[in-house]
Amino acid sequence: MLDGIKDFFQQYGSIGLFLNAFFDGFILPLPPDFILSGLAIQKVKDPTILAMICSLGSVIGGCIGYCVGRFGGRPLVHKIFPSNAFLNKAEGLFTKFGVWAIVIDAFTPIPYKALTLGSGLMKFNPILFAAVSFPVRSIRYILVANTASFIGDQLRAEFERTVLLIAIGIVALIFLVAVLKRKLVREVE
Repeated sequence: MLDGIKDFFQQYGSIGLFLNAFFDGFILPLPPDFILSGLAIQKVKDPTILAMICSLGSVIGGCIGYCVGRFGGRPLVHKIFPSNAFLNKAEGLFTKFGVWAIVIDAFTPIPYKALTLGSGLMKFNPILFAAVSFPVRSIRYILVANTASFIGDQLRAEFERTVLLIAIGIVALIFLVAVLKRKLVREVE
């Protein structure tokens, strides 16, 4: 199922990335990191631009998640998260760390939607929520996109070098077999 979601959004390039990040902010089970990495490796756009598109979609979606939590309350949030595990984790982070919970969650792989919905449920300051989320999400996605692009280039270069060496080896082997075959045929005659 997640591969189908990923393929659906990835086919639309940066628009699909934005939409995936947007829906990840409050409902979608697939974090945008996979699509962001794939697009960065494919060089669809500059990795930093892709990261900013992803950040913008993520934070706008996060604001929707905040509104769902704040105005929909627990009954609506429980329809999105039937298990209390993520929300309990978000509430625990807020209780223990306050605004730093946003920094921790926005930068780590903890599902962002748990934080957005939990922020709304706890009536956290929405302007502070968005003001902290955007730069932290941006830093995270810039790191993800540029790392994927760099590693992708390294892997591509390594793959091309390996394929070239294998091709040279196969050609050399074919040449060697042909030479040996001719030599054997001459000796038999």
